[in-house]
Amino acid sequence: MTANGTRRDIVDFSIGTPERWYPMPLAEGSDPDWPAHLAASLVDDQGMRAKLADELAFARSRFREMRNPAMTAAVWIPYPEIGRAGAALVFSLAPIELVGTPDQYEEALAAPVVEPDSGQSYFAVQTWRSAVDAGELVGSHNLIAHALPDGGAELEERVVAVVYPPDAAQVVQFVASAENLGVFTDMASDVQALVATLTVTLADRVDA
Repeated sequence: MTANGTRRDIVDFSIGTPERWYPMPLAEGSDPDWPAHLAASLVDDQGMRAKLADELAFARSRFREMRNPAMTAAVWIPYPEIGRAGAALVFSLAPIELVGTPDQYEEALAAPVVEPDSGQSYFAVQTWRSAVDAGELVGSHNLIAHALPDGGAELEERVVAVVYPPDAAQVVQFVASAENLGVFTDMASDVQALVATLTVTLADRVDA
């Protein structure tokens, strides 16, 4: 294990975009018509095109509200003709001191903390460990129920994955969320395939 004092900052990181994944521009100066342009490139039906554009615009506005300039997002649209996105994914850097070791993070994922008034309930929490080219991966696959005012609940399928690049002072955190259950055959495997495209660049080593 590299000593904390010799770890190097991640100065750049990116992922590829496999088929049907599309990068979501979050910068305030990016194309304001991105939702409409992407929807128009994917859907011929005017009504479904407008529905998809509205959903993309709403998702982008929610991510922008997080005000995290280091955050990057992508959206998965396997069936654009229905006017819905299948899932969204955000990823960003986090200091390794806050996240902890892979063992510590897996323990935290296995026992998620739920605020009493959040209206959330976790079901079928599963964690796993593997490796991708960029480093060791710790992940969890969750089914989450969100309580509704009428007493019902909306179900969300969520995958969280963290990659530990060797010698890095940060980890790369991924969160993928799908509200349409069954849109993935195997969400954990599909998200890991996307995470596996991660590349990172570390700051130059400073000689003592």
